[in-house]
Amino acid sequence: MIVPMQRVTILCTAAGRAQALARLQDLGVLHLDAAAPGEAADLQAAEADLRRAEEALRRVAEAAAQPEGPRAAGPCGRHAADASPPAGDGAPVTVEAVLALGHEAEALEAEIDALDDEWEQYQGFGEFDPASAAALAGLGLAVQLFRAPAETLPQAEAGGLVRILKHEDHHVLGVAVGPAALGEKTERIPLPSRPLSAAQARRTEACTRHAGINRSLAAMARGADALRERIRERTEIRDFMAAQAGMGGAGGLAWLTGYAPGERVPALQTAARDAGWALLARDPAPNEDPPTLVRPPRAARPVNALFQMLGILPGYREADISVVFLAFFTIFFAMLVGDAGYGLLLLLGTLALRRKFRRAPAAPFILMTVFSVATVVWGVLTATYFGIPTGALPRVLYHPAARWLGRQQNIMQFCFFLGALHLSVARLWNAAALLPSRKSLAQLGWVGVVWTMYAAACSVSVEGFVFPAFMLPVAGGSVLLIAGFMLDRSELRTQGVDLGMLPLNIISCLGDIISYVRLFAVGMASVKVAENFNQMALSLSLPLWAKIPCMLLILLAGHGMNLLMGALSILVHAVRLNTLEFSNHKGVSWSGFAYRPFRRQTPAAAESGD
Repeated sequence: MIVPMQRVTILCTAAGRAQALARLQDLGVLHLDAAAPGEAADLQAAEADLRRAEEALRRVAEAAAQPEGPRAAGPCGRHAADASPPAGDGAPVTVEAVLALGHEAEALEAEIDALDDEWEQYQGFGEFDPASAAALAGLGLAVQLFRAPAETLPQAEAGGLVRILKHEDHHVLGVAVGPAALGEKTERIPLPSRPLSAAQARRTEACTRHAGINRSLAAMARGADALRERIRERTEIRDFMAAQAGMGGAGGLAWLTGYAPGERVPALQTAARDAGWALLARDPAPNEDPPTLVRPPRAARPVNALFQMLGILPGYREADISVVFLAFFTIFFAMLVGDAGYGLLLLLGTLALRRKFRRAPAAPFILMTVFSVATVVWGVLTATYFGIPTGALPRVLYHPAARWLGRQQNIMQFCFFLGALHLSVARLWNAAALLPSRKSLAQLGWVGVVWTMYAAACSVSVEGFVFPAFMLPVAGGSVLLIAGFMLDRSELRTQGVDLGMLPLNIISCLGDIISYVRLFAVGMASVKVAENFNQMALSLSLPLWAKIPCMLLILLAGHGMNLLMGALSILVHAVRLNTLEFSNHKGVSWSGFAYRPFRRQTPAAAESGD
């Protein structure tokens, strides 16, 4: 369900607004209205402090995730193996200490990049001493480095010297001492400020220091809870100041507005009575936009983690489709991955990660367990095990259901049926919600249209399927129900254009049904990719000692890539079928924003996990 909200206004004295906000933050019930204006200096300072703390935590996390030694990432590459001891070991883990090291590392990276550019520019000229060039210039013999086309070489004049130092593709690098005719096409290169050996020595020194800083930041990751605590504190302060800056005030009074779940309003009323505030709680007006708090049935509650990952939420006045979303998403997940072997790997990986991260939120692990088990079940039903041909499987695994689903026309018809069922659930749900309005009859008409389009899609795409004759009167009656009852008489003037769009909407319904064939197409492609990699590995003509590691490499790479493509197809196709096709028929626009109460932040120790 979507939890009903109350519009809440609280009135207190201007002198007591800080105490009122502190009490509301302790309660953690009220979702405050839009963010306060950012002109308040205290609020800007709090936001800047919070950003600094978040940057510090990001830096230590990135440093801890980087490999050490020759594989170290960064501008120095292999030179990181020669790093000095960590800079600042034993120092407390503070935001200031982390940012100081981080800014020094950035300066070193910029210097190393400049040194690399200097090397690229001058390495073709070899070791060069600018002091010698200056001495020659003092004698009237100017030294000029150049890059010239190979077909028009510079020529020395009387008393001068031109020396070619390196040949490149169609160009040469050289030096001219004294008078010389360089030519218009010759690029004159300024003298370096130091010998290349000095620049490379400085680069080595900078790389050593940079690697030491990275090691120090990685060591600080062990004390990251201090940074998380700083973020928690600064988030509370920022929220408090934002709320304070957003309060209205006049004549010694102050007030704020927001939304609270109806079931939590009594707690606010008790606090208001104890503190001497005035409080008004009412139902939201039609033109107001309350936040959405989704509370699915207990069995479907992990779907909230999926909504958060996808960044979607139904609007406050829309339906909570979490149960249907989870049920069909699970089916789509299983069909798109489609392999019992992959499902088993996902299940084992989920259980292993859950064992490692015991203190992490349980919802994502529950979801992955459900999805993995569903994938195993679908793989068993279709006799798909790592793309092994069905002829090579034991007879017990190639059962009648697998033989039926193995026929292309049957699996395509099943996909169309699944689509019709999915969309029918949406329309029947609408019909039930509209009772006793006559508009519910229009929704029943759409159910008839959905199944007519199912029959039409099957008759075109499924071999041997004949369009049933009885579907023609069903289609006609359904269209009449829609046209006759989709609008009330009072709505004809303002929304009559919807009737004109009816033919296009019916055609669009056919497209929605056909869209579900993607479950067959993507699943079949996944099976073929697995089969081809298996065949590629088995067909290697190599000695046994070389064939086995090559086979393993091909199988790991092929099936790993196939599994990653399956994950991508889930994000594209399984999400789309729920958030577009089904949601359009149900009337869910996913326009909601989350209920985020003004409250204390969770202590860092409870967030860090293992």
